Amino acid sequence: MDISTRIEELLEGKPLLIDILPKTVPQDAGGRYFDVETYFRSHRSDLDRRLTNIILRLYCFCDMTVVTGEGTAEQPTAEELASLLEKLFRQGRGFANIYLPRCDGLITFYGGDLYMAVYNIGGETRELLSQLVSAEGLFLREAPGFDTKE
Repeated sequence: MDISTRIEELLEGKPLLIDILPKTVPQDAGGRYFDVETYFRSHRSDLDRRLTNIILRLYCFCDMTVVTGEGTAEQPTAEELASLLEKLFRQGRGFANIYLPRCDGLITFYGGDLYMAVYNIGGETRELLSQLVSAEGLFLREAPGFDTKE
């Protein structure tokens, strides 16, 4: 099976989010979420650095294949990986699908988003990812729409 097919299959699963907030903001929050979202969108550099740090640290432990609209990079160097993410952040468009073959997991990012989605990562890799996310002051949580408690 080729990597594009596997990525499509993984995208059908229940995601986790690497997010700026620990849970979904209630609808009756008076628009405060949109104020905060606007702030983070206009002050992205700190968040971009944190997301990059998570991926680079995870890279120390996991092989990665990165698929973007421009092509596929199998086991890119740390510099290549950081440059790719920086380009997505700077342009505010495009995507990166980061496939982790060891655990058959996937981390996705779309240029304008304030979060990354995580698919099919469990066990030791999930625990490691959770620690890395927490160390950057972000949250690993279930995506809304999949968790009926939110």
